[in-house]
Amino acid sequence: MDAKQVVFSYIDQHRDDIVALLKQMVAYPTVNDGESEGNELPMQEFFAEQMRHARFDSVVMKAYDAEGKRPNVVATRKGRGGGRSLAFNGHSDVVPISYPDRWEFPPFSPEVKDGKLYGRGTSDMKGGLAAAYYALKALADCGIALKGDVVLHSSVGEESQSAETIGAERAVKELYHTDFAIVCEPSNLEVQIASSALVFFNLIVQGKGVHVSAVNQMRFPQPGGLLSGNEIAVDAFRKSLPFVAYFNRLEVEWNHRYRDKVLGYGGKGGHDQQGVGVFTMNPAFIHGGEYLGTVPSQMKYTYSIWYPDRLVSRDELLDEIRRGVAAIASTDDWLREHPPIIEAPVIQDWPGFSVPEEHPGVQTLCGAVEAATERHSVISGFRAVCDAYYLGRQGVPAVVLGPGALNNNVHGDNEFIYIDDLIAAAKIYAAMAIDWCEVAE
Repeated sequence: MDAKQVVFSYIDQHRDDIVALLKQMVAYPTVNDGESEGNELPMQEFFAEQMRHARFDSVVMKAYDAEGKRPNVVATRKGRGGGRSLAFNGHSDVVPISYPDRWEFPPFSPEVKDGKLYGRGTSDMKGGLAAAYYALKALADCGIALKGDVVLHSSVGEESQSAETIGAERAVKELYHTDFAIVCEPSNLEVQIASSALVFFNLIVQGKGVHVSAVNQMRFPQPGGLLSGNEIAVDAFRKSLPFVAYFNRLEVEWNHRYRDKVLGYGGKGGHDQQGVGVFTMNPAFIHGGEYLGTVPSQMKYTYSIWYPDRLVSRDELLDEIRRGVAAIASTDDWLREHPPIIEAPVIQDWPGFSVPEEHPGVQTLCGAVEAATERHSVISGFRAVCDAYYLGRQGVPAVVLGPGALNNNVHGDNEFIYIDDLIAAAKIYAAMAIDWCEVAE
């Protein structure tokens, strides 16, 4: 039996142990609320201790936040020399729970049902971390030594784009550098060689408030010399609706105008489980109105744009939005004098990553997928943003492959992961380490 089959058999035998580990990890409420604080420390300490027990050659905990409470964990299995190095990266933080009463099981009390494990962070992305850990544990327990080093990096702050300050990029700059990396984000076990980029903008539409009893005078011409129309009030909500319609139309037009052969194209070697279409314009936040008895005098929309920056730049898209908003405003008496405000970028401005399909790491990973699953590998794109961009910026080519899926209720209610995918990911990671780093004699 060759090395891969030995490891695959070990992983199958430890299926329940892998699920149990993921349950323990999910039980830590490592919520990152997008502000100044996160809660990764308890899980990071637990995970570091697991790797010490698994006899990694080094386990480093390093925090870069001001209070030293949000550590990265970087564990390394040293190779015997002469092989290429590999990193597995994943973030330990998760997004907040908006509606806990909508969950079938409490979000941090994971439960198995119908072949799925439910809990916040199962797919995004503690499942990937657990699979990578067990892949490397399997290699060690089966006595398979590698020529190249393998690193497992559990980072912090990803959900708030903190890689540069306290998370993945900071750790890569100071703690390790490898020839290739796999970011274990949920990918349906597809080999995702590029990702969307992300930028947010604000649209602010000004109106003029008045008591709601005067709405009739605002809407209709009045007899007898009474004031009416904009002299009385301006409903900012109604004034904003043409811009909302414009953004809806623009989203569709961009999806037809720009075609990326990896992102949203249908997949290569099989069907992309994320579906076609790459542009998304989502109204993440909508704020308006001042009082329950007042016509709203301001509306503020915060939109996210997910786009292929391999094809079109952020500034090109934002300039088109500004031109369109100005054109619509020019058709309205009030808005000509009080033009809407576009603020951009705001909140996050996150480029995508891209690695050529011909890269040896991509080709090796495709072979690992086929060896572990006995199915054709699928090359596609990641329809979100992740720390692969920051690893690439530090000279570590990084792609995405992980168990789970963005449509497994990630960032929503009742997030889950298929246990079969979790086990398959561990096998893929082990096969990748064997083929990329090479087995030592």
